[in-house]
Amino acid sequence: MRKKMSPFFAAVFFGFLFLCAASIIFAQEPYYKGKTVRFVVNFSAGGPTDVFGRLIARYLPKHIDGNPTVAVQNMAGAGGVIGANYVYEIAKADGLTVGVFSGMYLPQFLGGSGVRYDLKNMPIIAGAAETPVAYVRADTEVKGPADLLKPSKPIVVGGFTRESNKDVGLRLALDLLGVPYRYVTGYAGVAELRVAIQRGEINYTAESLTGYNTGGILMVREGVVVPLYQEGLLGPDGEIIRDSRSELLSFREFFRKVKGSDPSGPLAEAFKISAGSNTMLRFITVSPKTPIELIQILKKAFRGTFDDPEFKAESDRVLQFQTLAFVGEEAEKVNAAVFRAASGPAREVLKKLTQQ
Repeated sequence: MRKKMSPFFAAVFFGFLFLCAASIIFAQEPYYKGKTVRFVVNFSAGGPTDVFGRLIARYLPKHIDGNPTVAVQNMAGAGGVIGANYVYEIAKADGLTVGVFSGMYLPQFLGGSGVRYDLKNMPIIAGAAETPVAYVRADTEVKGPADLLKPSKPIVVGGFTRESNKDVGLRLALDLLGVPYRYVTGYAGVAELRVAIQRGEINYTAESLTGYNTGGILMVREGVVVPLYQEGLLGPDGEIIRDSRSELLSFREFFRKVKGSDPSGPLAEAFKISAGSNTMLRFITVSPKTPIELIQILKKAFRGTFDDPEFKAESDRVLQFQTLAFVGEEAEKVNAAVFRAASGPAREVLKKLTQQ
């Protein structure tokens, strides 16, 4: 005769089955469901890195299983170093903190003050190339290449830190042209630089193409500044090429119009390091110990975002150009190329410049 299961044991048995089923269902839940991904932007709100990060943040959730919330946190200071150090040293390796950085190569190459991050030791999710655009206040009466050699007012350069891409690129260009200048650094971000330009504290600076198209161009239309050149990107042959998304002359072309030949010598080789950094101006990364499974999820999500027709349309509307992005293995190759470009004697030239 078959024995009946007692009510107590029946309850325990079916409760056990329920827990097993629940655990299986829970295990199948997407990791990012119900979570918030935080973008740590290493420059102030309103600047080009912030614009870039917030544009991606609007579209990334739909490309991650679980459709998480994406929040942007600005962590500016020390030319972006504070935010980069935070993601490298402090952020949890849980795939929920993503660094969206700009201009972090040169501070590392040059051993900048306070630099503790290492871009070689941070998982690269994605990156993007973008040239800076240099401009000058209109009251210097500089309207074209030759005029920069004889401005009506002394040139005053404004930047972030001595080791930042912006500062180094601007100073190398003027040194190559033989233009004397006064140098003021320590501004927290592009928004602060724009205010300094408008007040006349400085009269010469640069913005990335994002910054120029979303803010700098307004000062051009108001007659406050005159655009001069784009720094350009590093081409596959190691020479500086024009970023095709801007109609401005590359610095190499600008120099040729002023001097009649291409820039050469140690300073010119050093300038190529700056241009190489522009080839991965935006650097998207996570904490070094983040599990590979989460890194792969994020790579897939960023690739989907950059390929998203809605994102592309929004990029055209907001940035007025298409993002030139690299994801995963492609980004790793570009990163390696930037480090290769920074080797050799030219690196010492840059170090000497930052000590002046």
